Amino acid sequence: MKQILHTVIVAALAFVVFVGCAATSSPRKVARHFYKAIAEADYERALSLTTLDADADPEIYYAIMQKVNTSIVEKGGIEKLEVVSEEYAPVEEGEEPTEATVAVEVVYADGTTQDEFCDVVLTDGKWLVDANLDSK
Repeated sequence: MKQILHTVIVAALAFVVFVGCAATSSPRKVARHFYKAIAEADYERALSLTTLDADADPEIYYAIMQKVNTSIVEKGGIEKLEVVSEEYAPVEEGEEPTEATVAVEVVYADGTTQDEFCDVVLTDGKWLVDANLDSK
């Protein structure tokens, strides 16, 4: 029992430290962290970088990320993630942008490449991947 409690505490602390360290100061950073987490099959970390509501059932997201991870593994893993562009949604003069689309070129170990586009939104001062499947 003591070992289980210790493991839970360590995991909780690691999560807090990660979220604090990965406090994404830009859309490009959150997109890179998100893709890396999926490539590493760390779906909880990936979801922590999204707008997914704490009350939502994450199973559909886990299934999608698992499918993407399988594809990544089949290509030998990710060799490089390169942010190609970071485009902010138009805003009124004097306002800060709250939405952006990040284009990422994924280079796989087998030499193939793929262009990915990640919609991100500014939520409570943090850039997060937009997990709203209804808007996709």
